[in-house]
Amino acid sequence: MQTARQLHKAQDGRPYHAIAGCLVILTLIILTLGRLAMSVTLHMWFAANQRADDGLLMSYSMSDYPSTHDPYKLAKNQGYGFFLRVVSWSKVNIDIVYFGVWLLAAVLTACALYSFFHILWLSLISYCYVLWNPLAFENWLGTRLYRNSLIPPSLFILIALLMLYLTSGQHPRVKRKSRTSQLPWKSTTATVIQVSGRVIFYLLLGLVFAFVYDLKEDSAWLIPMFLFVVGIKLVQVIQQTRVQVWKKCLTLLLTLLPLVSAAGCLQAVRLYNDHNFGVALLNTRTQGAMAGFTSRVYQVASPHQSPRIWATADALDAVERVSPTLRSQPAIMDYIRHRDFAAPSIYTHPIEGDFLTWQLIGATDSSLGMDDEGRVQSFYQKVNKEIDTAFEKGDLIRSRKIRLSSSLPGRTPQQITSLIGPSADMLADTITLGRYYEHSKGKNVFENSKKPIPNKKDLQQLNIDVHDPNPQVLPWFTSQQAKTVAQVDVVLYRIINICLCLVFLYNVFWAVKRLVHRQWRDTLAVGLSLALIAYAFIYAFAVSWFIEYTANLYFQFFFTVGSITPLVIVALLLAAGSLARKQEIESSKQCKHAQTLSQPKHKRQAGF
Repeated sequence: MQTARQLHKAQDGRPYHAIAGCLVILTLIILTLGRLAMSVTLHMWFAANQRADDGLLMSYSMSDYPSTHDPYKLAKNQGYGFFLRVVSWSKVNIDIVYFGVWLLAAVLTACALYSFFHILWLSLISYCYVLWNPLAFENWLGTRLYRNSLIPPSLFILIALLMLYLTSGQHPRVKRKSRTSQLPWKSTTATVIQVSGRVIFYLLLGLVFAFVYDLKEDSAWLIPMFLFVVGIKLVQVIQQTRVQVWKKCLTLLLTLLPLVSAAGCLQAVRLYNDHNFGVALLNTRTQGAMAGFTSRVYQVASPHQSPRIWATADALDAVERVSPTLRSQPAIMDYIRHRDFAAPSIYTHPIEGDFLTWQLIGATDSSLGMDDEGRVQSFYQKVNKEIDTAFEKGDLIRSRKIRLSSSLPGRTPQQITSLIGPSADMLADTITLGRYYEHSKGKNVFENSKKPIPNKKDLQQLNIDVHDPNPQVLPWFTSQQAKTVAQVDVVLYRIINICLCLVFLYNVFWAVKRLVHRQWRDTLAVGLSLALIAYAFIYAFAVSWFIEYTANLYFQFFFTVGSITPLVIVALLLAAGSLARKQEIESSKQCKHAQTLSQPKHKRQAGF
């Protein structure tokens, strides 16, 4: 029972807590509105001249896309095109839409951190930390209207939902229950509402995963993370005790719903493509028989193959020699050898990197035509069978190099180890943003264009005023001032990230120390943060394998940092939460110990 002095002291503190709460809310509102001001001032910009990238994905969003005769209609995944189609239907300006996506990412990350640690101040800081992430203001990764600018907030959303998925169904113990809550009808209603909510949430998680997966062709790297989290959740359910068997079985089925939802959504996209284009694939450049052909070309042993030259001229000559079906369409190989990326001749100007996948589409369109995608797939299936037979008979020699995936060439051990440095460099730059980061500077209308509005239809699709595509919405906040704020934001993040890295290292040391003494409790968050960092490095390594042929560090930054930043940031926040939780527990123990010592001796002995 509280003494009169303690009660009076608690009552005196209430106004201060109320004032502090109001100040926190006011700060959050100011930061949120400030972030909105940044979005509407810097603007999203559309690179209309990038026909194979920005322009191609924009074409996927148009209403006439299902009836298009563009040979590159399935060259890339359509996730971003679907997103832009929704933006067009919403009639909401694209700047506001992107702000909304980042806002949702910040809110969900804050909720996820709270579900892990139940520390309010950490959740509020996480909200601001994600909302003001400098990548939102980066020229290519933040404000360029391309799928890579949507990946960072989308991955924040996905990771946050996975964290909430892990903690779903866990409820704090209640010491007392009211009599009304124990009534049968009350219990049944609460159970139905709870189960229905979990079903909706799990289905939504699968939908979000499917959307993020469909944004890029290399999204297979997300599958292990998704399955790992589902596996952890299954183990949690199986380990539950004092639960009826039928309830546990039902919970296990519910736990698998995200997998069912994700698979169903991706299959729906495949069926959409099958209905409109004749192939049940997400894309035909890195999937299906055409991708299988380029993969087999990469496998042919050639002394001329290198990290820069993947499909060598002698390898292409070899597969043509063993494939009568391929020779039946001579225009294909003639195009590959002398057009586009190989002009004037592949023997003097070899095709670099993965450009054979693009060259093959143009070559096929010049001979078979790309309108009937099903016919194209059947043609290359026959070619692939003939190449496989040649490998089996020894007519073709298969390279002994180590391969990471079917869409990448093999490498020697020395070439593989040479990627460790660039991968670590990208991981470090994710934290410091010190070398390759460029603040937004793009515009929606190109100054060297002869037409006043060269991409009017595209801008209208984004709900941008074609007569004023780069407006100054706020008279007191200019674009140059917004860029200055973005530069300051980078500096602040660098300082915060370095501090969080020190916290992360301390947590790793602490966790190792506990594990040595076989103390497993409270190491889960540290383990997850370590797994996220390791996963980020593995992805950076895979991108280095792919992008080395460009010899352009900014390209590597563009393809790497947007995807691994959410992994690294969440890992650092988990480390901070783990440390804060430990400090909170230690403080609670000290308070209890102090209260025990402050009691009279006869009460301590009595067990009060």
